[in-house]
Amino acid sequence: MKYILFIIIIAFVGTGFSQKKGKGKEKDTTDTLPFVLYRNKLVLHTAISYKNAPFYLQDKFGTFKQLNYQPNMNLIHGVGIAYKWFSLNINYKLPSSLEKPSYYGKTKYFDARLQFSLKKWYFRIDMHNYKGFGIRNATVISDSIPLTPKNVFVNDGLTTASVGFNAFYFFDKTLNIKAATGVVGRYTRKAYGFYLRSCLNFYSVSSMAGIVPYRYIKEPTAVQTAHTIGVIETGAVPGYAYLNNINGWQFSIFGGLGGMIQGKYYIFKDPETGEDVNRGFMGLAPRIDLMIQGGYNVEKWFLMLTANFNQNNIDFNDFKYNQTYYNIGLRYGYRFTVKEKEKKKKGKK
Repeated sequence: MKYILFIIIIAFVGTGFSQKKGKGKEKDTTDTLPFVLYRNKLVLHTAISYKNAPFYLQDKFGTFKQLNYQPNMNLIHGVGIAYKWFSLNINYKLPSSLEKPSYYGKTKYFDARLQFSLKKWYFRIDMHNYKGFGIRNATVISDSIPLTPKNVFVNDGLTTASVGFNAFYFFDKTLNIKAATGVVGRYTRKAYGFYLRSCLNFYSVSSMAGIVPYRYIKEPTAVQTAHTIGVIETGAVPGYAYLNNINGWQFSIFGGLGGMIQGKYYIFKDPETGEDVNRGFMGLAPRIDLMIQGGYNVEKWFLMLTANFNQNNIDFNDFKYNQTYYNIGLRYGYRFTVKEKEKKKKGKK
């Protein structure tokens, strides 16, 4: 049965709403801009990638101070097509987890991204849902806690979920996300400049059996017995981007540091009444941007390696939750020239 479990992620990218239709031949903008876009070429591409979303909890848990949670992931294969304003990507996980499920548990997960650009703006919506985590080296918790042969405590119901709305503004017209990604465009020379990412995020971690296996911990605090921890946050991350293409070898880095205003909460059951108790707080949190990309990108084809990192964190005094989403992928694509039928001009009588 596990071989028929596939996750299909479909992302539509509408990037041509403000663009004029081409006439079959690409406009060479390299005299004024350091990149070229192949709007009228048919781009077919495929990719193989690995993604992960580990997190850790820090607190005074008696004899230890940290719990490390790890999902059991699969390699991801993807295929895509892009032509003019339309782009479609289909990604699905390959059969068999990277780690043996009887040792590390099994993770069901879903990732999706919707993105589009307009002039100096780039908009992105990210969605993640991961269910099934294992606590590594769980022997520190208790001698009586049930473990796999690899000393992992598995919680199949533990779920992390997030939705992020992001708007990037590029202050310099030489910065172009489509050319930086390298599918429907490429850079031809050096470019750099500042950008600003504004965002609104929702994320949580939950398990009705408890996020922390607190039944094996002496005198757990209220937050340690929580079955749900979540946050709503908004803020901005100023950053700097550098891109270049030297003899076909293209590379780029986007990096930034900013902050978030958070409305955070945790929910636990009152030990006497069994009713849910919700406690909420306001706070601040740092946020880091990091995207690194490199590879070979010329007019007809490209081979690009991309690494993306995203971090979620919530603090309740000494209790800290920190999760890192990262994706490392290798993408190959070819750009085909499409012959368009010229419109017949009506002659004057």
